[in-house]
Amino acid sequence: MRNQLKWLAAIAWPVFLAGTANAQIVAKEITFKSGDEAIKGFLATPEGKGPFPAVIVIQEWWGLNDWIKDNAKEFAKKGFVAFAPDLYRGQVTDDMKVASQLRKGLPNDRALRDLKAAVDTVAAHASVDKSKIGSIGWCMGGQYSLQLALADPRITACSICYGAVTSDEAKLKTLNARVLGIFGEADTGIPAAGVREFETSLKKLNKDVEKINIYPKAGHGFMRPTNGPNPNPVYSKADADDAWRQIFLFFSKSLKK
Repeated sequence: MRNQLKWLAAIAWPVFLAGTANAQIVAKEITFKSGDEAIKGFLATPEGKGPFPAVIVIQEWWGLNDWIKDNAKEFAKKGFVAFAPDLYRGQVTDDMKVASQLRKGLPNDRALRDLKAAVDTVAAHASVDKSKIGSIGWCMGGQYSLQLALADPRITACSICYGAVTSDEAKLKTLNARVLGIFGEADTGIPAAGVREFETSLKKLNKDVEKINIYPKAGHGFMRPTNGPNPNPVYSKADADDAWRQIFLFFSKSLKK
């Protein structure tokens, strides 16, 4: 009975998770304002007063699932406030057809409004250094990571993980962020040739490019170990491990922890 009471007490409070270097984090769902809407997001924060740098963590087309939340927690363990806004208003799936429908039903202007509101939310957070905010996303979220950086100059470090990019120099002129790209040569949806054109355009405009990685045998979604309850057939552990190493180094350096 005593053990049961201890267990009930433990789940009644925010979850504290051990991380690297004995770091402690708090992870919880919060509600924030996007325009006239009250929407939800997943916030993971290091324990302590900070000030900490912050990263906006942007979902794939599956929704704000456990993998995205786990990624936010990993950033918090590394000393970042990580915030993942729920762009689908609570809808999550591991069915590709449903994910496609959800993606098509997401208005681009609403998504960008939500993402800017997420930046507002972390910038106003008591433990965040509002001059040190970055963004990262995968697949659909990778595309939105770039779009957010183009639309909001407060984003000073932007990681794009196999998201759609552009080589249009007129669109890229507003970019204020250092860029890290994570792509796969075998990704048929995001052709490597277009990624190289994107890199060329960034360099022509003298934008700050950390590195544009194109992993030779990697396909789309290679960083994600599972598809829902099932193994992800394109997961590449070696490439994913290298990508994560570069990502954490990039944000630590770019946001000057």
